[in-house]
Amino acid sequence: MIYITKRGAIFCVILLLLAGFIISPAIGSFIKTDESEHITLYFWDLTGKKPLKKEIDFTDNNWNKLSAEIQEIRATSSSIEESLNAQFTLFKQYGLISYGMTYQILEEKAKKLFESKNYRAPKKFLADNVIINAICAIDFELNNGTTFVFGLNTFINYVGFNIVSFHKGYSYGGINTKGLMDKSTDSGEHLGFMFGLLGYWLGTKTGTGIYSELTVAGFTVFTTWIKLSD
Repeated sequence: MIYITKRGAIFCVILLLLAGFIISPAIGSFIKTDESEHITLYFWDLTGKKPLKKEIDFTDNNWNKLSAEIQEIRATSSSIEESLNAQFTLFKQYGLISYGMTYQILEEKAKKLFESKNYRAPKKFLADNVIINAICAIDFELNNGTTFVFGLNTFINYVGFNIVSFHKGYSYGGINTKGLMDKSTDSGEHLGFMFGLLGYWLGTKTGTGIYSELTVAGFTVFTTWIKLSD
């Protein structure tokens, strides 16, 4: 986990690739120099074969550049596999992960972890503005919204499938899922729910278990979304 206190908000990055690990508390600090602003990140990288303590310095511009590049990937990718692979490569380039993660590797991990979960495929006649999906890859970004999450970075630092999250916000790239069904929505205001996450969670934390901006790239046990408006 990464916490950065900055301009009244707390930015948080959570790397969730190996369920069942105890995540050690992470410490972040914000450093301002005479020339520019710097963010120093102290965190545990749990994406490799063993936990690794890391420290990375970002300039304020580079941190904003990372966010812009993620948005560009979402806007130009032709498939959810391409989008996730490009994002994982970007995270590695910026030093946020050290392991060469791919969509295929994460998919295999998800299959093993989700194999005891049984869901029927949703009905094909669902409206275009509704997503109901299970055991699926998921890729989305919410802006100027609110996310409430329980069991993930709320009170305890334990990663498992007790994550339950509720979302409302504007998604410029829509919500993209691929599992029992391939189902996506266009840009617009969305209301959503997610249970279980194996992947990456990057967000602007504004309170205990509350986020305003959120980026998710990974696999989820079950999710449902409704597009409210354009």
